[in-house]
Amino acid sequence: MMIVTNLAGETELLVDFISNSLKRTRQVNGDYSLSFALLKTEKNQHAYPLVEEESIIEYDGQQYRIKDVTEVLSGITPIKTVQASHIFFDLVDTYKYDYLENTQYLQTCLSFILDGTGYTFEIVDSFSSAVFEKFGEDNSLSLLQKALNVFGAEVQINNKHLKFYRQIGTDTEIQIRYGYNIKTLEKYVNTNNLSTRIRGYGKKDEDGNYLVTAEYISPNAAIYGIRDAKPVFDERYTVHSELLERIKSEIIEEPQFSFKVDSLEMKKMGVLTEQFNEGDRLFVIHDPLNIDSIARVLEIVDYPESSKPAEYTFGNFQKNFVSEIAGFQKTKDNVDAILNGEQKLPYNVLDDAVLRATEALTSAMTELIFDNGIIARDPSNPNRLVLINSKGIGISDNGGASFREAITADGFVLSAGAIGQLKANNIDVTGLIRGINSEGSTTIDGGKITTNSIDVQKLIAGILTGFIIQTNNNPSLPRIYMGGSKFEAVNGNSSIIIDTASWTDYAGLTVKTGSPDLRLHSYDNRNMISSNSAPLEIWAINGGAEIIGDFSVSGSKNAKVPTSIGDVNVSAYETAEYYFGDLGRGKVVEGQCTINIESLFKETVNTNIDYEVFLTPYGKGLIYVDEMTPNYFVIKGDDIPFAYEIKAKRKGYEDVRLELSHESEVEDIVQNASQN
Repeated sequence: MMIVTNLAGETELLVDFISNSLKRTRQVNGDYSLSFALLKTEKNQHAYPLVEEESIIEYDGQQYRIKDVTEVLSGITPIKTVQASHIFFDLVDTYKYDYLENTQYLQTCLSFILDGTGYTFEIVDSFSSAVFEKFGEDNSLSLLQKALNVFGAEVQINNKHLKFYRQIGTDTEIQIRYGYNIKTLEKYVNTNNLSTRIRGYGKKDEDGNYLVTAEYISPNAAIYGIRDAKPVFDERYTVHSELLERIKSEIIEEPQFSFKVDSLEMKKMGVLTEQFNEGDRLFVIHDPLNIDSIARVLEIVDYPESSKPAEYTFGNFQKNFVSEIAGFQKTKDNVDAILNGEQKLPYNVLDDAVLRATEALTSAMTELIFDNGIIARDPSNPNRLVLINSKGIGISDNGGASFREAITADGFVLSAGAIGQLKANNIDVTGLIRGINSEGSTTIDGGKITTNSIDVQKLIAGILTGFIIQTNNNPSLPRIYMGGSKFEAVNGNSSIIIDTASWTDYAGLTVKTGSPDLRLHSYDNRNMISSNSAPLEIWAINGGAEIIGDFSVSGSKNAKVPTSIGDVNVSAYETAEYYFGDLGRGKVVEGQCTINIESLFKETVNTNIDYEVFLTPYGKGLIYVDEMTPNYFVIKGDDIPFAYEIKAKRKGYEDVRLELSHESEVEDIVQNASQN
């Protein structure tokens, strides 16, 4: 059940959201978000307007604040695409103007961060104190992230109540061996932060000498050699064993890795993924990298209202979304300060060409001569000079004999120059542009060029509007055409056409080969492939084709089967509801036969509700179904063999019957596209 409440306090039950669009993401110390698509229907006519930025969505016991809404028309039906972050991230909007300093405990820091926010918290594990020079003067989300980092804590979020642990999650006995018992959707390995040695320094005595130091060398030094990590300086430590444990917790001594697996792969291993939560731990073996380590569930992405499998990301490190959110706020503050003149723009962010020109100008030692104007001569090379007078500005590298670069009332005279690029917003010429630089090519970068002919070896342009490239004037010979938002590559009767201008929010690709046209269309929230005058064939010779998600067919569904007279179509059997079936044989002995429902088949259907059993006796006699349970059914009657067929409702689709299709403009789009 989903409930929406807007900023005015109006609340409605939200229905008719597209079930397979509902996506939920949860990370350790990170992202906690919800996204979905919502159709405007008669049922949700009051709730639909409430779905807007900053409204609250309540789903599965958690509250999310809508941060982004996109609304489009699907035919004549409005549809909203919604992105919402957990209300936990509202903490970025609370700023702490004062601060704490010196030695503080996690309890004190959390009370300071959450004061006045309406959040409550509890600390489950014990944490050491920490020393702060200044803890505050930042938003609450950023300060919370700082506290998590300093105290080595993790947070579990439940609406506005936060629990803090050293590590969230539980230990499991699950073992994954990469490449053997599991297939990953995505793998990531990073050795950038790998270190094999770290040193730590504790408290100093009155003479400035360290009372305790520690060094840890990883066993992986035998593989990767000595790689030093940043040393740890912490005056809280006076005992060697405690300091040693601290620095061992800081070092990253094995490659950081993560991999993504869906719930179907996990179920093949016998793992009930419904019991997984973020932070849970399992064993991972990766032989090529010599990894035999404990990984954690770093992220869970699930689709709670559809049959799409959930995705689990495991790894031995974590991407921290909380720090990214807090970092966004800091970046915004810096940009605002630059725009307001309160902060200077860093020199290294200047455009490379501007930087080079700035260095050249500011480092010049120039000699000025007043003769027919002002002559600025380079004392280290007298042939290089700039002449400024009432006629214009000239630049010479031959002592003033000629000016290859000049600006006069009649226009510009420019060579390739030292930089080798010409950049402008607009260039209008009527002649022929030719040029060869020191690398043997001409570069024209950006802006607009209007000319009868461009003869260059290399053209780099930001925007080219309306052009044709072809071998000669015959339009049937190979050519490339770009006009408006349409791109065509043509060779005789064959062509590839990319068009994004026919309709609003439309993009299409057409492949023509004389008679049949293959078209790929993207329109609003639909993606289509069509063929106008020939069957559309999909060949997947090596491995077959898979469709992830629902599959609907407006025509027939057939199996193509070879026979003595050629291939024939064998039609699929279809029902008004989602049923899966299984067939088998049995024999009544001494008046009874028990048929156990095959366990794997039972995982695909729901036998806890009514299912059907059909019997065919192979002999003279009477048999009947006497008892039906979720795990087996009993046949009684005369002692004869028989065949049976069981039909049960597909799991997750028990209540679906003659489901209505959303109206579609596919036929109109395909028909209109064929006319272009």
